[in-house]
Amino acid sequence: MKNTLKINKLNIIYHIVYSAFMAGLVFVVTFFIQIPYGNGVGYFNLSDAIILFATGFFGPVEGLISGMIGATLADIFSGYASFAPFTLIAKGLESLSFYLIMYFFKKVNFIKYIALFIAPLFMVLTYFISYIALFGYEYAIVSSPFDILQGEIGAVFAFILLATLKRAHPKFASKLYIKDSLI
Repeated sequence: MKNTLKINKLNIIYHIVYSAFMAGLVFVVTFFIQIPYGNGVGYFNLSDAIILFATGFFGPVEGLISGMIGATLADIFSGYASFAPFTLIAKGLESLSFYLIMYFFKKVNFIKYIALFIAPLFMVLTYFISYIALFGYEYAIVSSPFDILQGEIGAVFAFILLATLKRAHPKFASKLYIKDSLI
């Protein structure tokens, strides 16, 4: 009983540490690596790559927390505070949809990787609704292709990270008591 309690405490500590680290990493790649959109509002960043990687490698808790906290804080500090509530929802949905697709299709290998490219579409849909609410339908039509591009490029980077680290550290998750990793 005592040994199990020690493992559970370690598991909680690992989840907290990885969540905080990944949230910080999402903030850094979102805040410091910004390429402004051509239409003047919004910017391209690599947050989706880190969020999808965190979800696929560490699990749903780390993916949700890293995306929701890191990207929302980056929006606030970048001067896009009006998008912060939408970012919170968009990045959470992106991470959650990726994990759920992987979970329900875990026995079908290619679906797990296709999930990387499906999940960003939930982020795009959320931002599409935010553009309509904040700027109007025309703006949403013009800006959404930039979001699709950002999400899919992030999915490619996440795929590269996941494939590389899966090969480099095949026993990494089991040694650290992280059993939620599906890739």
